[in-house]
Amino acid sequence: MGGRVLTDWDRNLLGDPFGLWLSGRERQELEAPEFRRAAVLVGLTLEPDPRLLLTVRSNELPTHKGQISFPGGSLEAGETTVQGALREAHEEVGLDPAGVQVLGELDDVVTPFRFHVTPVLARLPAELHLNLSGEVAELLLPRLSELRASAPTSEERISPLGRPITIYHYPWRGHDIWGMTALVMREVLESGVG
Repeated sequence: MGGRVLTDWDRNLLGDPFGLWLSGRERQELEAPEFRRAAVLVGLTLEPDPRLLLTVRSNELPTHKGQISFPGGSLEAGETTVQGALREAHEEVGLDPAGVQVLGELDDVVTPFRFHVTPVLARLPAELHLNLSGEVAELLLPRLSELRASAPTSEERISPLGRPITIYHYPWRGHDIWGMTALVMREVLESGVG
């Protein structure tokens, strides 16, 4: 006895299609011990046509100026990927971790800047109350249906691990979503969920 009472939020997540998709697949983990560990939050709003939480990085940052990214960054000592993704999302866009329901981890990716990134898939409330930090120039919330309807282009490159990799570019309302962000986003878009 003594279990916790289910909230409406919990009831909405029971049988969440993205959670079911994650549980039915094998996550691709990478071994890259020489790379710096990082995590990003792949936040999807909890609504019939989910919106994806993306940021435009400030032009004042030392790297990736003006690029579109997920909230995220380097892990601190002793921090898990989930803890890091939630901390970074709180720092960058003021996302309250208490309102986030983590579903699991997507496939690991590496960046040319030698980061080994674990994307953390999560559900967010449909009504977001965010406060952008100086690291973020703009907030983007494209609907999955809009992203799926776009016509992405691609190019072939060699990854930092020396393997061929496809770099995708997704146009959305005058923005170019590309690189690691587009690669992770593509995994969600191709899930067939949402």
